[in-house]
Amino acid sequence: MQFVPGSHLLGQLDHRAHVDRKILNGASQQLIGAYDKKSAVSAPLAPGEFSLHHTLTIHHSPSNHSNDRRVGFAVSYIPTWCRHLGETRRAPAMLVRGVDRFGHFDLEAEPRRRAEAERAHDECYARYRANYNEQVALVSEFGEAQVCV
Repeated sequence: MQFVPGSHLLGQLDHRAHVDRKILNGASQQLIGAYDKKSAVSAPLAPGEFSLHHTLTIHHSPSNHSNDRRVGFAVSYIPTWCRHLGETRRAPAMLVRGVDRFGHFDLEAEPRRRAEAERAHDECYARYRANYNEQVALVSEFGEAQVCV
């Protein structure tokens, strides 16, 4: 992995569609515009290791040339007063502590059976992608997205 230290302070940056099957980025996106690539810091990860970083940190993982898969897992830990600003369906979320007094998200139910869990995951991911794509379009149109208001 490579990171640009302090880049999270730049806010949401413009992205464009980019597809490379050897890169894990399922969002199929790449930064538009120049940034100082020489300021990137390498943080090699051994098999089984992972990184935790701010969502807005410029980060990159080179192509995977191994015969094994690479896995990505993203978590957004946000307060219940945040809400999705777009027109697509409400975003699903899991309440991890406290009480939701705002009701901006559809809280996920705990699945009881494997088939139920797989269906819930597929639906949740489809809704996440629709909401994510809408936010990327808003950034492209207005230059910056507000995801928490």
